[in-house]
Amino acid sequence: MERLPARHRERLIPRWWVWTLLAGMAAMLGSAYGAALGVGVGWLVGFGCLVMLGSLAWVTSPTIRVDGDGLHAARAVLPVTCISGVRAVSSGEIRDLRGPGADGRVFVTLRPWAATSGVLVSVADPMDPHPAWLLSTRHPEKLAAALTATMAP
Repeated sequence: MERLPARHRERLIPRWWVWTLLAGMAAMLGSAYGAALGVGVGWLVGFGCLVMLGSLAWVTSPTIRVDGDGLHAARAVLPVTCISGVRAVSSGEIRDLRGPGADGRVFVTLRPWAATSGVLVSVADPMDPHPAWLLSTRHPEKLAAALTATMAP
């Protein structure tokens, strides 16, 4: 089966301040070990911690993609035929949609350290346990437009 080109692709990598925070945590741990066990051990522990935290932040950053198959959020796929509606949502709306009165059945891929806005995708399949998908994105209008264009015949 031939794969169609993506209409939208975005990786939700953490923003600069998260990387700064991770580097600070690694430096603190390296300093503590360096003070206790020596400078060489401190540098080794700090560098190892930095590599480990950076790798963890990178690996856990999901990719949001729209192509001819549908909407891909990390490893989950929602076929185009199952999408009934798309709406861009602001950070305030996301808070309401995931707050105390939220529907617990909604499929959620939120990364607030990467993006504060998002998209709410309504699911048309009555057999699907998720009535909607709520996704973080830095470009909600572009993602909504790509999904709408994919839904059109």
